[in-house]
Amino acid sequence: MSVHKPRGYSVNDFLSWDERAELLLQPRFQRRDVWSPKAKSHLIDTILRGLPIPIIFIRPSVNPQQRTTIREVVDGQQRLRAVISYSKDEFPVVKSQNPFFGGKKFSQLPPEDQQRFLSYEFSVVLLEEASNAEVLDIFARLNTYAQKLTPQELLNAAYFGQFKQTVYLLGYEHLEFWRQNHILIDRQIIRMAEAELTTELLVVMLTGIQHRRNKIDDLYEEKDDDFPERERIVKEFKNVIDTLVKCMGDNLRNTIFGRRVLFYSLFCAFYHVMYGIPNTPELGVAEKNRSLSLATLQKIKDSLISLNRKYKSASTDKDISLFIGASQKATGDREQRILRVKTILGYVRQALADKE
Repeated sequence: MSVHKPRGYSVNDFLSWDERAELLLQPRFQRRDVWSPKAKSHLIDTILRGLPIPIIFIRPSVNPQQRTTIREVVDGQQRLRAVISYSKDEFPVVKSQNPFFGGKKFSQLPPEDQQRFLSYEFSVVLLEEASNAEVLDIFARLNTYAQKLTPQELLNAAYFGQFKQTVYLLGYEHLEFWRQNHILIDRQIIRMAEAELTTELLVVMLTGIQHRRNKIDDLYEEKDDDFPERERIVKEFKNVIDTLVKCMGDNLRNTIFGRRVLFYSLFCAFYHVMYGIPNTPELGVAEKNRSLSLATLQKIKDSLISLNRKYKSASTDKDISLFIGASQKATGDREQRILRVKTILGYVRQALADKE
């Protein structure tokens, strides 16, 4: 068997092979077509945006008598099915995924976009003269190095709508913030940790403080097609982050609040003061101070730095001891999360109580 390096074939090449019955999309070792309409639309959106997709593996076989080549799709059948189906006007692009092409089938695209779609090139590896056993061995070796998907990566594979897009937009826009303040490191970001943290914060903003993983799947499903709170949530999220930057500046990464678990709590405390966390009566009535003055933020900073010193010195004060414990064990439990947020809120409210 000779395995060639990737070469490029256009969408139009695959459509031509399919029309001539020279493309075999379901060999015996492939799965059936299981992609949802949204998953198919997401792929078409990726192609229309000119973004790359994973390599496709094909095993060609030549029939000398008929002088034809049958191309058996070893990996990539669902991607190719989506492309062929879209070219036949069998589904439109979902509006929530692409506001410009949303609602349009292939025949409804402008001519220049149809041409761009047909000219899009896939990277293809040809497995020439490969037996079934050899093909299975190749993929067994590839899968040896595959990592188990994280919960966030599973959500990424299952949903394609407005809530997911909002999460990824906010997570991506704040990549430098996560990095510079040591809240997340690159190794974590590669596994979608920024999307996971953003999701957890949006859960708080929409439904209140929950036990870790509670409400997450529900929100991705419920708000996949329609996310009416999107504009408000995006504005409030950005405003809270901007306020934290004004308040803590470079000190954030040098304090305990640079730890992911305590940054979550700090964000919650500020969000409650500025907007009010729903369904969490344990935090008391929200101040709803949506715009905090620089003088007030300086007082809040001084108060939080005081909490930071007590934490780092392992103060024996009962409240601090409980706060430390809630930051180190069972950190995803609702009770522990509320305890941490209440503690931070106490220091923020102490600063707010001081007259300017």
